Amino acid sequence: MNTPKILVLAMAAVAGTLVGTAPVRADSTSTSASKTTTTTTASTSSISLSGFYLTGKYGRSQSTDIYYFPLTFRTYSGRWGFSVSLPYLRKTGPANVLPNIGSVGTGSNVRTTYSGMGDVRLGASYRIWDDPSHGLALTLGAKVKLGTASYTQGLGTGKNDYAMQAGLSKSTGPWYLAVVGGYRKQGSPAGLKLKNVGYGEFDVIYRLDEANNIGVSTFYTQASLANSTDRLMSVVYFGHHITHAWSGTFYLMKGYTRSSPDVGAGVTIRYGF
Repeated sequence: MNTPKILVLAMAAVAGTLVGTAPVRADSTSTSASKTTTTTTASTSSISLSGFYLTGKYGRSQSTDIYYFPLTFRTYSGRWGFSVSLPYLRKTGPANVLPNIGSVGTGSNVRTTYSGMGDVRLGASYRIWDDPSHGLALTLGAKVKLGTASYTQGLGTGKNDYAMQAGLSKSTGPWYLAVVGGYRKQGSPAGLKLKNVGYGEFDVIYRLDEANNIGVSTFYTQASLANSTDRLMSVVYFGHHITHAWSGTFYLMKGYTRSSPDVGAGVTIRYGF
């Protein structure tokens, strides 16, 4: 039962909503209290449905509330991993506040509500190195954010983003640690110049028993605009295996900067096959 990996994979959907990191891991590392093994030939797949609520003022006088519902498919074969996420998004707040960006202007603070398709996200990764005897693995990843969310409705930039990243993980007994670093090239809509940004993530997961895990992740992204702040957020979560195939993860979130949501919560239901 690979519950630490399941929790980390579920965090991909959260990261995409919170700070745009959306890590994709292809490692098939299985952790138990007595041993750590790495499988390089197994094929596994999963489909998950998540629901997240985020709220914050982003430096404005009125709050912005975001409801995010991604349907995500992932498949892993040997050292390779692939993912696609199809989201639905609902946002209530000032039009000049964009998800994953923050406030992009000083326009009206009138709260309006728009909903529709969010940004489709694609990911691929390859585990280039692992050391089963020490529970170590190094994974490279590439990601594409398709600009399918409406810019005129304030649901996204309407432009594609491209990212490359590397992640190092360590499993030891009931503990799972991971650090990710990457760089994203951001597309800019007309009238808005977004900077390319570096980002990072640190995960700590503890396996309570064969069915339950707890963990905390911290996400950091450089500021997308010259006059905005970096984004920094932490997420604590609890994962539970309902059956061998079904699992769920619950999240509580806290942002620390003006470009991050203030607080949030979420849940993911996952089916593996």
